[in-house]
Amino acid sequence: MSTLSYEQAKQLIQLFADHYIHKDYAAFLDLFADDIVFEFPYAQEPNPKRLDGKAALQQYLEKLGKVLEITSFTTPVIHVAADTPVFFAQFEASGKNVATGRPYEQSYISVVEVQDGKIVHYQDYWNPLA
Repeated sequence: MSTLSYEQAKQLIQLFADHYIHKDYAAFLDLFADDIVFEFPYAQEPNPKRLDGKAALQQYLEKLGKVLEITSFTTPVIHVAADTPVFFAQFEASGKNVATGRPYEQSYISVVEVQDGKIVHYQDYWNPLA
């Protein structure tokens, strides 16, 4: 098991946010391993609780982009788990619901596992009522 530095975690989550905001989905998807497991523990129907693989994540991004536009992320608070390839990131996002134009404000806590520089497991904890 490899370890992860604070700087590596910070750079990875910054790229995550930058690529997503700029809708550079090719670069965004390149941050993930082909067999990524992306989970949304608080998701409610009809939203998925789990995506398996980069292709599933790409399809999800395409659907999400039609309903939600995130325009900014706050600077994350990052905690790296000792002697593991896992980090936790706390941040907020702002944007709008594309269909209604209503503001979107969300707080996130993400648990991220990295192997060989790629995200292999991402747990996305967010408020489903936001």
